Amino acid sequence: IIHRDIKPSNILIGEDFESKVSDFGLVKSGPTGDQTHVSTQIKGTAGYLDPAYCSSCHLSHFSDVYSFGVILLQLVSARPAVDASRRNSNYHVIDWVS
Repeated sequence: IIHRDIKPSNILIGEDFESKVSDFGLVKSGPTGDQTHVSTQIKGTAGYLDPAYCSSCHLSHFSDVYSFGVILLQLVSARPAVDASRRNSNYHVIDWVS
């Protein structure tokens, strides 16, 4: 399955500091067999969406990996995924690190 909405508010921390993913409302199954992606409507949270998914509507497991990477960048940089106060440069945390 592909979650399609990996973001900090959908990661819960348990009593033993185990992380658990929540909110499976946008889950999409696939791809299966030799397929590399699933064609679908774009859904998810801005700032965490895979740019390849946004431009092609081709969803793959890498889309969730990208979202998780954005979360890691937020943790390391202490910056939000999208910073509206920086409209001209470094609007997205990905732009800030590249």
